[in-house]
Amino acid sequence: MPWFFHPDIKSQHFHFQFLSHGIVNIFSYVENNKKTLPYTDTFNYLPLTYLSLGTIHTLLKPFYAPQFYTWLNDWGVNQNNYSNLIYYMFVLKLPYLIFDLICGIYLLKLFGDKVYKFWLFNPLTIYLIYCLGNFDIVPVCLSVMAYYFLTKNKNFLSFLLLGIASALKLYPLLLLPYFLFYKKFSIKNIFYYFLPIILSIAPFLTNQLFIKTFTSSGLSQLLLNQRIFNIPIFPVFYLIIFLFYFIKKIDINKSLLFLFLIFICFVPFHTQWLLWFLPFALFAFNPLFALLLSLSLLINFLLDDSFAFFGTLLPINQYFQHLSTPYQIIRFRFLQNPTTIQTYLKYLITLISALFIFQKHDKNN
Repeated sequence: MPWFFHPDIKSQHFHFQFLSHGIVNIFSYVENNKKTLPYTDTFNYLPLTYLSLGTIHTLLKPFYAPQFYTWLNDWGVNQNNYSNLIYYMFVLKLPYLIFDLICGIYLLKLFGDKVYKFWLFNPLTIYLIYCLGNFDIVPVCLSVMAYYFLTKNKNFLSFLLLGIASALKLYPLLLLPYFLFYKKFSIKNIFYYFLPIILSIAPFLTNQLFIKTFTSSGLSQLLLNQRIFNIPIFPVFYLIIFLFYFIKKIDINKSLLFLFLIFICFVPFHTQWLLWFLPFALFAFNPLFALLLSLSLLINFLLDDSFAFFGTLLPINQYFQHLSTPYQIIRFRFLQNPTTIQTYLKYLITLISALFIFQKHDKNN
């Protein structure tokens, strides 16, 4: 937790701090104060993300070390030259640790001891949660809890939690059809799901800045990004998997596993997005699956971003961010195009995913 840093955690908490100042409409506030704010990027998340994590930010105030807010509002050339950066990272990631442990407990209830231990101690989830330091673990935890309550026929809790998760980050909407037809379809479950979403965004529906942020979601654009004959690949495969689930009554665990596989094959995902469906796929873990995860992570290391590799070690020493990244080494020392290598890695991931599916199919037969 303390030894790794990614700029996302700073930019998010830069916005979260304003809730303690009485700012509720973060979208308008940033737009109206761009000339005076030290960091002018827009707030690119949903209102409940700001309200809930902003509240957590406020509750953590007694634990922040000296000069925390000086660092949080410093976006100049010396922005990372703070001796307490290690302590800042530790405190800011404490909520992620709590949600990580809760998620592990529910995975233990769902899938048993093996998945529980793997979730808590494998290098990938540790990297995604504590090195990159994004808040994705919060909706992931809520989604896993929702799945657990779904299996216990506690539909109100299940769909309410899935709705809250979607009100934080929209991706759990992809799980909704599978939840709705898990056993018996009910209109009430749709109401339970959309209730927290509607309540949290209703006050902002007349705000054009929020509408612009909401409709230009990076996820919605990337889901349609890869095409064949101008037909988006991911939605087609998503529909096929769902139809097999709905008509052939394929097990929901297997369906969500396939959803994870088509996601890493056909969506240009940000690295932390690997966490979204991973809890639902770990029951099928084997060496081939481990290779898939490793290759998916390798794509991230080839990004032109110092904080995708050595730069995350900034709290230990600020000079780590100046070391050559794999992207720079490949491009300038070996004169190869890292983007081309990423494309080939995607092809390889797709091939291995197909082999993995056939392997699972043969074992079931």
